[in-house]
Amino acid sequence: MKTNSKFALSAAMGLGLAAMAVPAMAADVVYQEPPAPQPIMESAPISSWAGPYGGVQLGYGFSGSADDGVNDIETDGFMGGAFGGFNMQNGQFVYGVEGDVNYSGLEGDNAGFEARSRVDGSVRGRAGVAVTNDILVYGTAGVAAESLRITDQVSGARDSNTMLGYTVGAGTDVKLTEDVFARAEYRYTDYGSETFDLPGVGTAEVDSSNHRVMMGVGVKF
Repeated sequence: MKTNSKFALSAAMGLGLAAMAVPAMAADVVYQEPPAPQPIMESAPISSWAGPYGGVQLGYGFSGSADDGVNDIETDGFMGGAFGGFNMQNGQFVYGVEGDVNYSGLEGDNAGFEARSRVDGSVRGRAGVAVTNDILVYGTAGVAAESLRITDQVSGARDSNTMLGYTVGAGTDVKLTEDVFARAEYRYTDYGSETFDLPGVGTAEVDSSNHRVMMGVGVKF
């Protein structure tokens, strides 16, 4: 009989402890704070050179030549104008087309004759490598034209022609912001030859060429 009493007492105590534990566990379940939300990671925008662009440039032409085979007139001077184009990009490889138009101050004289260029321009292909997200190194080549005037300084006789040839060069574009970039470019241009007819003086087949270094600022659209 005593054994049964002890067993009943132990069972009652166990049930009491269990009854006390259940509310405590329930309280833990109800009031447990939810885990903090994970922060949303935003990926940085990918920098690209692709798309249309335009800008202005200023530079210096040097070692120019207007040569008729007898009289070689050396020309140089400042120039400035505008450029624009369209880039496509595949990985780090950037390619596209560009054109420019400049007011040219190249001029010179020799042996009583003067050569002067006032307008030039070009249409070129470009291809290069984005060595970083902000630096593009490129080469360029295409067709070029200029308006050249030859004058006999003694008689005042003059003739003008549109010269057409080729241009090749290389440059670097560097992003100042996501949409604005600075440029430095070198080009050599050979405008071919044309016949100039100076009334009262005669005719001459003149070849024209020059080197130039240009600095510019452009904007991606």
